[in-house]
Amino acid sequence: MSHDSPHDRVADAVHEGRPVEAQYVRQGRSGVRILLLLVVSAGAAAVLLLGLWLVTNGSFAALEPTSDEKAAEAQAFDAPVTADAPTTSTGEPTPPPAGTTPNVNATTTP
Repeated sequence: MSHDSPHDRVADAVHEGRPVEAQYVRQGRSGVRILLLLVVSAGAAAVLLLGLWLVTNGSFAALEPTSDEKAAEAQAFDAPVTADAPTTSTGEPTPPPAGTTPNVNATTTP
């Protein structure tokens, strides 16, 4: 007895002009192998992300300032604000007196 291959059955049907059965022309195999690959890949990605989270979780907590550091930072904002330009008593800016500031827009001649 000779081996009956799917190729022979398809070739015979094509030569005889009759339809080919679907079971002989399907491509690929069942999805068990690809499903296994997807499950293993998803599991590896989950383990990798969990590992990265465990490694970096402690370092982020160390960056949080202590309550003493927070209090020192808050005191820096309690200092009175001084104007760095001439202002009126209401806080409006005033032009500086003439001749006291350099003219930064003046043209220079060589």
